[in-house]
Amino acid sequence: MNGAATRRGGSGGGGVGGGRGEDDYGRMPAPAVQPPLSTVAPTGKALVDGYRNETLEGREGDRARLNPLNTNQPQTSPLVDLKDSIQVHLLTETALSDSKSYEILSQEEVDSLKKQIQSLGMRVEQARANLAIQSKYRDAAISMAKLYSPGGKRKSLLGNRMSDSAKEAEMEKAASERRCEELASELFQLEKSLMEPQRRLLQHTAGILQLTHRASSKKTGQPQLLGQPMMNGMPGSPESLYTYTNTRNSMEIPNEQLDFNNKDKDLYLSLEMEGPATTRARKNTLEIPIKSPIREQNAQLRELREEVERYKEEIARMKEENEQLKTAEQQLRSENTLIKEEHDRVLDEHAQLKRSEEQLSQDYARAEAEKARLEEMEEQLREEHARAMEENTRMKDETTRSKDESGSRLQEADSRMRAIEQQMGAQMDALQAQTSEQQRTISITESRLEDLNDKLRDLIIAFNPAKNGGFGHPEAETLEEQLDYLENGLNAAIEEQQQQAADLTKTDKVVAEAAVASSEAAALATTLSKVESSFGQTEVRLQNLNRQVLFILQQANVDQAPPPEGDLNVQLDYLEDSVDKVSSEIGRVVEASMAGSASKRDLEQVDAVLMGLWEIIQTGYAEIAQQKAARRQARALGQGTPDDDEDLSSNEFEGDTNEPYSLQAFSAKVQWLYAQATGLREQKYILQRQIKQQRELNNRSESEKDQELQAKKEELEKTHMLLDDSERAAQESQEKLQKVLADLDTMQKASAANETASASSVKVTQEQLKERNAQLSALESEYSAVQTRLATVESNMSSVQNQLIQANESRVAAENDLAALQSQLATAAEASSTASKEVEKLQADLKQKDEELEAMNMMVIELKTEMTIAKAELDGAYGSRKQRAAEAAKFSNNAETAELNAQVVKLRTELEAALRDLEDITKESINAEKEKLDLESKLDDAVAVKARLEQEVKVLRDRLDKAKEELDKERLRPPNSPVPGAGAGAGAGRAGATMLSEQFRATMKEERRKFQEELREEQSKRRKLEDELRALKRGTTASVGSRGGLLSPR
Repeated sequence: MNGAATRRGGSGGGGVGGGRGEDDYGRMPAPAVQPPLSTVAPTGKALVDGYRNETLEGREGDRARLNPLNTNQPQTSPLVDLKDSIQVHLLTETALSDSKSYEILSQEEVDSLKKQIQSLGMRVEQARANLAIQSKYRDAAISMAKLYSPGGKRKSLLGNRMSDSAKEAEMEKAASERRCEELASELFQLEKSLMEPQRRLLQHTAGILQLTHRASSKKTGQPQLLGQPMMNGMPGSPESLYTYTNTRNSMEIPNEQLDFNNKDKDLYLSLEMEGPATTRARKNTLEIPIKSPIREQNAQLRELREEVERYKEEIARMKEENEQLKTAEQQLRSENTLIKEEHDRVLDEHAQLKRSEEQLSQDYARAEAEKARLEEMEEQLREEHARAMEENTRMKDETTRSKDESGSRLQEADSRMRAIEQQMGAQMDALQAQTSEQQRTISITESRLEDLNDKLRDLIIAFNPAKNGGFGHPEAETLEEQLDYLENGLNAAIEEQQQQAADLTKTDKVVAEAAVASSEAAALATTLSKVESSFGQTEVRLQNLNRQVLFILQQANVDQAPPPEGDLNVQLDYLEDSVDKVSSEIGRVVEASMAGSASKRDLEQVDAVLMGLWEIIQTGYAEIAQQKAARRQARALGQGTPDDDEDLSSNEFEGDTNEPYSLQAFSAKVQWLYAQATGLREQKYILQRQIKQQRELNNRSESEKDQELQAKKEELEKTHMLLDDSERAAQESQEKLQKVLADLDTMQKASAANETASASSVKVTQEQLKERNAQLSALESEYSAVQTRLATVESNMSSVQNQLIQANESRVAAENDLAALQSQLATAAEASSTASKEVEKLQADLKQKDEELEAMNMMVIELKTEMTIAKAELDGAYGSRKQRAAEAAKFSNNAETAELNAQVVKLRTELEAALRDLEDITKESINAEKEKLDLESKLDDAVAVKARLEQEVKVLRDRLDKAKEELDKERLRPPNSPVPGAGAGAGAGRAGATMLSEQFRATMKEERRKFQEELREEQSKRRKLEDELRALKRGTTASVGSRGGLLSPR
């Protein structure tokens, strides 16, 4: 608006204008009434460029009109000094002189101009926004036209299509430019129309201020210089500053009768003054008529009755129209409800998609944080391990100093203990290998049984699908249940075989399959028996080993319960407890050996116990070797090839059965046996869990089996890797422990030579060594926990990736739903446009009825006013009622008086009834206005909901455009050539890729064009609907304002 005024070279209001000549007294002459704007308008292209430059510059001209130090005040010219009273006086005189001929309007005209300015301003802003949007479309069309310009050097197999696309792009460009020019012309005309009411309003403001302006005449309180008043310490103007009055001539002398000393009236005069300033306006009084207008009053009352009847008919008609409006309102409410439901559904889907994306991002962040935390923990463990190694080196240095002080007896006891531990470890390894082989055999047997049961079930169903269609699936979890199912299936197959003896070929096939199944069942039974026998042998060997350990502990005077009779887990628990007690006894013996020469007898007893344990372990090794050789011979005689467990456990039985006893070897062997027993139990639990998971996998569908089998394979590989890492770490820890024990051996030798001098230091060193060993074991456990956590984090990362893939799929589905919603939204927009047209029609009818009602109200008010005036004139002319009755009694008889009184009473009742009807009409009209306001508020809510929905649709469209751009980039990305020198084949591939690229671009351009057309149609419908709603709202506001001032109960 201001931009248009600036472009046209001036503003629409009055004031000091540039380029005007001054008179002899330095005052600006009064301008003539501004001529209408020139009908010659600039071209559409020039207007578009001007508005675009104004948009890019951000309308700096409007912001420059404000004071940068105080934005609440307007900016003044830097050449004006408002503190200079002479300059201010000259400007005031000029303004008063210029505005003397301006038109002064009434309050209704001022209100009408303000409403007109507000309406035109809203239309200007809307047109400006539409022009900005259309300018963006024009820029896009220009870009598309440049892409298809014929000046390029590209050639394609689709030459005709490219030419058609170029023509279409040029047509779209021309259409966009034409629409931009039309919008720019429309905006120019709107701004031009807006300037006229602004000019009239500004001239009215200047004229009314010129009419009521006058200066203060207080001169006594101001300092004077040579008889002239001073302002702010400076002399005033040579001409009097207080010589203008409220008349349209600012040079008149002010009226001396005015009260200039009154603070409330020293600047402005009352608007009731008419004519010269020396006189005051008088109020017109009512002239008393010569005689009583009874006939005229009767005629007026008759007219009033007719008006009341007419009002009643109009009220009935308005009620019918209100019913029609209520019906239209219900229809709008139903449509608004449908739009809200659709909008809520879109919001729910969008929120659900957003929540899933947030959840995935949070899971990924948690996984990253967990991974970082585990890496920090691993780093801390490494630092702790480094500190432990430094402490071990320091301990080694201390033990080297006391190496010559230890005794040989303690060394021999340590070597014996280590040998015993090695033998026990070998036995535990053999048990572990045997258990793993048994578990593997069991799993293979179970899988073969399950496959055989499935085949048998299919065979039974094939015999008679109608009868055996509901034959159960093999859902058993143990071998016995699988065998029972196999037996039942074979019985059922035999029965079906007997029933279908007629079909010999099929029977032979069934018999062959049954024989195969029976042979497989027999093989599985033998395998199961072997497994059970191997389990029994393992349990017997564990019982023997537990008895030997019990015998050793009893020889050492240690309280130990006899071995229990139970399964393999119970035997392993008993062996673990026994090994713990053996370790504690060894520690006690070692501590007792440090007591000196007084405990030599106990040392000999410990040696004897350790020697016995060592011999028992060596004997067990020999028995294991013999059993191994016997099994090898039996397998060679039975099958001709050794079993797989030979290769699996060949490295576990390489211990020397003739190794001499030493305390160090015995201690290492016991610790190794304990670690192997613990690892065997953990591996057993892992195998049991894997078997259970394998059974669960067998009960699922083939696709899920394949997927989970692949996942389990990966998990098993990771588990094997972790087990290998843990074994390597355990081996390293074992080596470090052996080194520490060797250092302990040297320290004990040195302490034996000088027991009394170094007993305390050896004890302290032993305690420190135990603490370090405990720390090492704790670090190893923490390291294993960290490894398991890393495996868990990796599995979580894979699950998060799967969830991201699912989220992408759901996003694609949401985009498809969005396309469907867009089509539904277009349908809803069409329905809303139709409804808005109906509403506009009803509102126009309602506006017409409102105008008729306002005219009737004005007529009623005039009649009431005339009746009141007539009553007042009657009272003033002929006195009160009593006086008129007395005078009437003098000139008429009693019959005439009674008739007149009856007529007066009747007229009074009719008048009261008419007033009551008028009040009812007023109340009903007020209620109708309230209902109309409610309807307008609901329409505003519907418009707001629609705007919010359109905003969300716009956001989703932006996301869809980004996804389409990424898809275009992926599709247009050139493939990597595997062979550099491909020759003619590469040229053919590039030609095919170019053709596909051009086809894809043409398809995308067609889709983009359709989308732009739909978007333009939707926006045009929306603009029409918004314009109709604004017009409806303005009409309703105007009618409500006029009724609020005219309608009243009395």
